[in-house]
This record gives sequence, structure tokens and C-alpha cells, in this order.
Amino acid sequence: MTKTISTQNRAVSPRPFFASLDGFRGLLALFVAIHHTHWFSYMNYGTFISEGFVLIDLFFVFSGFLLYRLYGHNLHSGADVADFVKRRFARLYPIHLFMLFGFVLFNLFRLWGYNSGFIYLDPGDKMPFVEGADDSWAAILSHIFLLHSLGIHDSLTFNWPSWTISAEFYVYFIFAAIILFFKPNKAWQMAVLAAFVGVIYYGLSRVANNMNITYDYGFWRCLAGFLTGVIGAWMYMRNEHLRERITPFVWTLLEVFALCLYLSFTLVFLGKSQFFIGPVALLFVFIFAYDGGLISKFMSNKLFSYLAKISYSVYMTHALIAVLFDILAKRFFSAYVKSYTEVGGIGGDVYIVIYLLFVILVSHITWRVVEGYGGRWLSRALKIRRRSKVAAKVAATA
Repeated sequence: MTKTISTQNRAVSPRPFFASLDGFRGLLALFVAIHHTHWFSYMNYGTFISEGFVLIDLFFVFSGFLLYRLYGHNLHSGADVADFVKRRFARLYPIHLFMLFGFVLFNLFRLWGYNSGFIYLDPGDKMPFVEGADDSWAAILSHIFLLHSLGIHDSLTFNWPSWTISAEFYVYFIFAAIILFFKPNKAWQMAVLAAFVGVIYYGLSRVANNMNITYDYGFWRCLAGFLTGVIGAWMYMRNEHLRERITPFVWTLLEVFALCLYLSFTLVFLGKSQFFIGPVALLFVFIFAYDGGLISKFMSNKLFSYLAKISYSVYMTHALIAVLFDILAKRFFSAYVKSYTEVGGIGGDVYIVIYLLFVILVSHITWRVVEGYGGRWLSRALKIRRRSKVAAKVAATA
């Protein structure tokens, strides 16, 4: 394996793609989509889904890992940082704005229907755009400027999964500043980052009972996970030779251990113990980055690769689809799809399968149209510098 890498692509190794991590990202997006369903099913009732808040943290770790690999040695000036931020903005923003528009239209329809007398509120619900409503006109502005995870609201608003996009976008500025001024590439520097991550998780544990932290301290949660990924990428880059020195059988054992550890952590470590997620996620990403065992081979198949491609769209579109499916269930399928107050039957699970298929269909379209055309249009509008095909493909997975 050659060690010579061009200056333009020196942050991208000869093996720049991480197929199993990509596959896990696609699968995790479906888990999140199940988590946000509003009717009872055995899928969303189990601890792994209902209490698996730490699944989201893997997304942050993946991002930190991939972006350090791509940009860890390529941010040398303010112009480089500006280019980096514009690239990430063009990647995140089109579908965020598209789904915000969808939620606003949906809420305006609800408001019109309520005022017209054919939509009724469930107990405890409040109409949007009225005094005290979560989905307010001010919240639209916070979403437009990606501020809605920075503690300016008292709850999640509009497309509630998008709080992670708000948090991650501003984490990019911290990441760029760290790379530009701190230039972390040595063990002591990574130890400093690890200590900082530990301080963040400790601070979060003092203000929250578990990792279900979103609109209030979501930025800090994202930053801790992202920097964990940075540390994992540094460890991997210093030990890439392990891929050839360890047999596939041993890699499989390591992957089984990492997967079982993360599953066990998700199922057993609830409440404040979830704030120990950092080392567990770090080990998971570090081991699966090598794509060395049978689990990696399985997670690298075409199905999971496809789910990885549309995973961002799945993550961003599923919330509105879940709301619409919940409304349909209450109106037309109440005999088969039970609410959380009417536990029983497998109708909810069948309904979730149908819902997931619809989410995948819609996400395929938004991936092609909104992410694809929208992202390219925004890239041209922002006059983002062109880069190599390899670097562009790596960045598209982040």
C-alpha cells in the first residue's frame, strides 16, 4: 500500500471508503424512523428503540470520523475554512429547508382545518402559530438560521429530528477552528480533546437525566460525539496496518464484541449511565472502520449501501410521514393499529413496515431531487471550489 498521497487529497487514504460504517448509518436511520412513530408496535415498544437515545450519537461520531479523515490536514487558511463550511451547508441545507416548508404547510392546513371546524384537537394539543405554541412564526426563523438546537426554544419545533442538523452545522465551526489553530495530530493533542469530551459529557450529566438532549444542549451533545469521531479517525490513521495484520476470523470476533457491547450498552445502560457513551461509540467506529470481518461484509451489501445513500433523506423526511401515518391510523385503521393506550396485536408492526417502505420511497425521490439537484445548485450559487472525485465521494458519505 503506497504511502504517497497528493497534497490535494492527503487527508484521504488509499482506502477512503468505509462500507460497513456507511451500512450502519443507513440502518440507524431506519431505527430512528421507527423511534418516532406515534402508535404502538412491538418494534417501537422495546427498550432498544424506545430508550435508544444513544443511537443518535453514532451519527455524530461517524461525522467526526469521516470529516477528520477528509479535512484533518486540509484546512490551512480562512479560505479553506470558508470552503469547508460552504460545502457542508450545501450538503445539509436543501432538504432541511424543503422539509421545513413541508411542516409549515402542514401546520397551516391544520390551522385552517381547525378554524373551519373539521379538525379537532386531542387533549393537551395546541394549534400552531398561536400564543404559546411550539411551532410558531419565530421558530420558522430559528430553523431558517439553524439555531433551533441552541437553547432558544423550550421544546422541539417543526421537523424535530432536524435539531441534529442545527447542532452539527455550528459544530463545524469549532472543528474548523481546532484544525486550523490547534492542528491535532499528536497523542497529547488527542488526549486534550478526549479530556474536553469527558468534561462535556460530565456537564451534560449534571443538567439531564439521560442522553435525550435535543433543543436545549444539543450542540454540546453533538460536539462531544463529533470530537469522539475525530479521535477515532486519528487512531485509525495511525493503525491502518492492522487491517492486513489481523485475520478475518479475528476481525469477526472483534466486530461481534463491538456490536454486542453497543447493543448491551443501549439496552442496559439507561438514565445517567448513557453519558458513558463516548468510549463505547469510539470502539465501535474504530473496529468497524477496518471492514475486516463477516459483519462488515454483511453490512457492506447492496441493500445497506443503498440505505446509506438515502439515509439523510430518511432521517429528514420520516417525521412528517410518521405524523401523517398516525393521522391515517386514527381515522381509518383504528381497529388494526393500536395507540400506546391500547396495547395489543401486531397491526402496529405491519403498519410500521408499510410506513418504512413509504419513507424509503419518498426518501429516494428527495435524495435524487432535493439533495442532488438542490445541493448542486447551492454549490454553484456559493461558488464552491471543485475537488477531486475521490474527495467528493468521501464527503458525500458524511
